[in-house]
Amino acid sequence: MMRVLHVIDKLDVGGAEKVFLDLTHLLANSTIEIGALLFDDSGALTSKMDARVTLYRLKRTNKYSLIKLLALHKISSKYDIVHAHMRHVYRYVRLAQLIFGGKYKLVLHDHYGIDQDIPTSVKGIFKPRYYIGVCTSLTDWAKSKLGIPSDNVYTLANTIIPTATSKYTSSSRSGNAIMVANISRVKNISFAIDLCGRTSRHLDIYGQSRDEAYRTELQRQIANNPKVRIIDDVTDFSGLYNRYDLAIHSSMSESGPLVLLEYLAAGIPFIAYKTGEVAATVYNDLPMLFMNSFNIDEWINKIEEIRVIEDLPEKMRMVFNKYFSTEKYTSECLRIYERIDC
Repeated sequence: MMRVLHVIDKLDVGGAEKVFLDLTHLLANSTIEIGALLFDDSGALTSKMDARVTLYRLKRTNKYSLIKLLALHKISSKYDIVHAHMRHVYRYVRLAQLIFGGKYKLVLHDHYGIDQDIPTSVKGIFKPRYYIGVCTSLTDWAKSKLGIPSDNVYTLANTIIPTATSKYTSSSRSGNAIMVANISRVKNISFAIDLCGRTSRHLDIYGQSRDEAYRTELQRQIANNPKVRIIDDVTDFSGLYNRYDLAIHSSMSESGPLVLLEYLAAGIPFIAYKTGEVAATVYNDLPMLFMNSFNIDEWINKIEEIRVIEDLPEKMRMVFNKYFSTEKYTSECLRIYERIDC
C-alpha cells in the first residue's frame, strides 16, 4: 500500500489550508495510507482534521532546531511520498532530506500566486524534483523558469467538499452581500465596500487579517457605515450563505481562487473580477458572473442582470460538478502519485 504524508506549517483559515483539509479527507477514503504533519498545531482549523488521518504534531517553535528537523525526517521516512504544501514548508522538508538523507519522494504543492520571480526556497539544491501547481500559470512557470522536466510537473486544480448546509436557496432576497477574503490589499476589499455603498446593500466581510495596515484603512473607511462589518472569528462558512443573496469577489489577482468554488457548489450568485484558473474555467459556461474592469457602474448593472436569472443557483452547481467534482479531483491526485512513485 502506498503511503503519503501531507505536510503544512499551520492550519489557519486560508485557501491552501482548506485544500490540505479537504484533500487529506478525500484521500482517507482511498486505498492509500495517509498521514498529516503540522509544524504548529494551534491553527483554528486543526480540529477539523479527519480522524482517520494519522496526525503528527511537530510543535516546532524554532525553525533552526536540529532536534525538530530530525523528528521531521524520522516521520517523513515512514512514507513513500511526502507532499509539502507551500514553498516555505517544502524548503524545510527538503532541508531535512538534505541533512539526514531519506528515500521518500518529495513533492512541492504550490498554492502561490502568479509572481514570476524565483524565490530562494526553490533554487539550487532546493529545486523541486516533483511539482504540483494549482493552475497552469504556475505549472508553466515551473517548467520555463525553474526548469523542472515536464514529466515531473502536474496540475491539480483546487476543489472543495460541498456540504448539505451550504446549499443556497434562491428564495433569499435579503439585500445582503457576503465577501469571504482574508484582509490583504490584493483582495481589493475597499472596492467591494464602495460598491455596496452605491447599492445600499449590507456587506459582511469574513476573513482574518494578513495586513494590519490595510485593515486599519478599511476600518476607517467603514467607520461611519453601519451596513458594513468585518468578521474575523468564523472558520466555517457553510451554513451562512442563505443569509445573503449575493457574493462579491473583487480580488485583483488570484491563482484559484478557492472561494469561488465555495460559491459555485453552494449556488449563491456572485460577481467576481476575472482572474485565476477557476474564473477562466467557469467563464466558459457562466460568463455573466465575471467582470473585466473595476468600473463600479458596470458592476452595479451586472448585479441587476444576474438577480433576475431564477435558475442561476442550479446552473452554478451543475458547473461545479462538471469541472470540480471531488471524484475527479481525488482520481487525478492518485494518478499523480502513481506517476511519481513508479
